[in-house]
Amino acid sequence: MPYLTIPLYLALVLLLIVPLILLTVLWALALKKLPPERRRGLLPVGCVMFTAAALLFVGEWILERFGLTWRYVPVWTLSLLLWFLGWAAGILTILDTYRWVEWHRDALTGAAIFCFIAAMGMGTIAGGIWFLSVAPSREAVGEYQGQLVVQDGNAWDGGYHVYEYHGPLVRGSQPLAQSEYPFIGGLPLQGIDKTLGLDLSAGTVTESQDTHGGMGNDGETFVVVRFEDGSLEEQLSDWEPLPLPPELERLRQMAQDNAYPIPPDIEGLYWVRDDQNTADPSDGSHIFDGDRRSYNCALAVYDRESKTLYYYELDT
Repeated sequence: MPYLTIPLYLALVLLLIVPLILLTVLWALALKKLPPERRRGLLPVGCVMFTAAALLFVGEWILERFGLTWRYVPVWTLSLLLWFLGWAAGILTILDTYRWVEWHRDALTGAAIFCFIAAMGMGTIAGGIWFLSVAPSREAVGEYQGQLVVQDGNAWDGGYHVYEYHGPLVRGSQPLAQSEYPFIGGLPLQGIDKTLGLDLSAGTVTESQDTHGGMGNDGETFVVVRFEDGSLEEQLSDWEPLPLPPELERLRQMAQDNAYPIPPDIEGLYWVRDDQNTADPSDGSHIFDGDRRSYNCALAVYDRESKTLYYYELDT
């Protein structure tokens, strides 16, 4: 864990590693000193716990030798199993230490209790921090560049990584690609491709919101789609060149005031639909006519420089 500082490393060693080693020694001595009928449960609980630890840590080390790593589900499962078994094994070790020790019984039992509290406390804190860091992460399986991959939504940097798929338990350890946007299982287009009559499959949806609902299905839709190249522009032959006329600039400002920002002063193209203009829905110059009491319109803007499509729809 390269992000840990030296004091945190020392805390882990003194309050987790050393106590675990001492508890392991006491566990082994209890097994040796006590007859089987007086140490019931200690051996099976300890063996299962060490097996789970070996699978999690030693298994990870072995997988790394082959360019693999555990996926999240086995890591979470083994970690939770270790936590519960740690409580059981620790309590049994303390009780059995008290049973077999004949000299300085109270001192040695007290040391065992301290080691147990330190190890479980530090382990719970460290594990909790780790769990909170990866809990928002999401794994998804899909195709990327013709091969089956695992996508990981990384919680530390907010980005997405794709790895080779090697089954439900393991994946490749080195990312094939990374991006701040999802490669597979991305945000929904909200049907704007059909509304615009465009093929947007080559783009990546970076923002998608839809508040429509309730009586009359009123609400707003805002979608941002980013493209790697300028191929989308080939489909925009009937769009108008920017800048926006005054009425549509007012609509863009309304969208921005509602936290749906479409950048101003950009070079590109725009499209408009005014569903209340029965004579010509593509004419957006009457959206704010004084005799209207509602809005049913949509505005799309394509930014040539960033190769980004912005779509805003308003229904009231």
